Amino acid sequence: MKSSEKILSKLNNLLIMNYEIEKVYLEAHDLSTDDNLKSFFRERGFEGNEFGRQLRGEIEKLDGEPKQFDALSGKFGRILTNFKNYMLLNLQGDLLEEIYNLKQASIEKYDALLREIKLPLSTCKTLIKQRDRIFSNMNAMKRQEQFVV
Repeated sequence: MKSSEKILSKLNNLLIMNYEIEKVYLEAHDLSTDDNLKSFFRERGFEGNEFGRQLRGEIEKLDGEPKQFDALSGKFGRILTNFKNYMLLNLQGDLLEEIYNLKQASIEKYDALLREIKLPLSTCKTLIKQRDRIFSNMNAMKRQEQFVV
């Protein structure tokens, strides 16, 4: 597989992951009764949509074809089920931990792509910006959690 094909494949995988994360957050928003959680899920869903648009643009710049989102994979389906259960049982600490783990997994996926050789500069900048935004949100969650506990 050529380097550009490998990069396009990984970018498309990241794009699909962002579609799935957006879907999880938007479904969680619809299920939540807590206004703070609704706001949080709406913001994260919007962020996932924005990231997806940027990634599609990077894929197209590399003359690739962005993958379309079909349905949640098993992994993200389980995450959504966990979100639902934690909200139903009012286990906010567990819900926050699941969100934190989701963000950590996203960062790892971004880092793996950023280690690719011959990654175009504009793509690299986009990925770093998105990864850093996820990391910043993760740190803000941890700080907030310390005040809640």
